[in-house]
Amino acid sequence: MDFARKYSFGIMLICGEGPWKGPFKIKGLWLFRGPEIPKLIMDEMYDMELYEWTKVDISDEAHKERVSQMIQDSNPFESEALLDAKCFM
Repeated sequence: MDFARKYSFGIMLICGEGPWKGPFKIKGLWLFRGPEIPKLIMDEMYDMELYEWTKVDISDEAHKERVSQMIQDSNPFESEALLDAKCFM
């Protein structure tokens, strides 16, 4: 992941009912330099295809609010308990 620091910033959240009570949901926010995910990252990160990627529309208030809540580690997040959060810079 160190090589990706030059191109991205990310936050990953683990949400669920509580510690040791699965199933858990993993939600994340990744901001990349430029309008697309850099090819270098797509080629090197083997698990990229396991996630659903949605481009943030900065003119959409709902998207801006969701990004803000993720950055602030809002608990609860989208009506689920926020169990853990990790920032990748």
